[in-house]
Amino acid sequence: MAKEEAPKKNVIAEYLQLVISVVVIVFVVRSFIFEPFRIPSPSMDPTLKTGDYVIVTKFSYGFGRQSIFDLPLIGDRIFWREPKRGNVVVFADPVTPRQKKLIKRVVGVPGDVIEVRDSLLYINGVMAERDYIGPGSSNADIETSGDFFLETFESQNGKPHEHVIWDKYPQAMFDNFGPETVPEDHLFFMGDNRDNSSDSRSASLGFVHRKYVMGRAQFVLFSLNIEQTSNRRNKWNRGNPFRWGRFFKGIR
Repeated sequence: MAKEEAPKKNVIAEYLQLVISVVVIVFVVRSFIFEPFRIPSPSMDPTLKTGDYVIVTKFSYGFGRQSIFDLPLIGDRIFWREPKRGNVVVFADPVTPRQKKLIKRVVGVPGDVIEVRDSLLYINGVMAERDYIGPGSSNADIETSGDFFLETFESQNGKPHEHVIWDKYPQAMFDNFGPETVPEDHLFFMGDNRDNSSDSRSASLGFVHRKYVMGRAQFVLFSLNIEQTSNRRNKWNRGNPFRWGRFFKGIR
């Protein structure tokens, strides 16, 4: 009888070891390497749409309390690497850092002078170039007005960074801002959906301290076709549940 129980105990022990190994691997990957993030709103449209699931690399800018653990031992950051202008970054809402995460594009780094004048972006006195693409539309928002533009500005490495923005209204709430200088250890963020993004132009967010940075959004893993109804609730499109063309789509 004792001989029959021994193999069973070995199987149970091996199973427990496997489960523990899997848990440890998942914990390490999510804590230090990658984490998925769901796009909750159209503020980054057309680059990112409501229902996109993006992969965030947590090591891109070093580690902080938002990217690994809320431990006082690590201060606000360790191995800090400053984001480049144009990077799409996930960060904690400074007001409710434990409950809410945001995703926006880095437009200003420490020392930059940021100004928005009649919806045109100026960085250190130089206007970001805008090339007209065409009329704007989106299945992630009930409004389909405005235009798409290819916006170009210089990153810290001297190379131009290009991305598409959506400008809907001629005189929107945040079409004028600054000029303001980005403080030390802070970043200035803007959404690509310029007239439907509460970002650093808003007093409710403002400049964001580096300690709230979680990581860099690298690519869209997959995308659910979520439509936003007139009462602003998200609804899953059952007839065509996936946006197949957005699977494994890089973010620039």
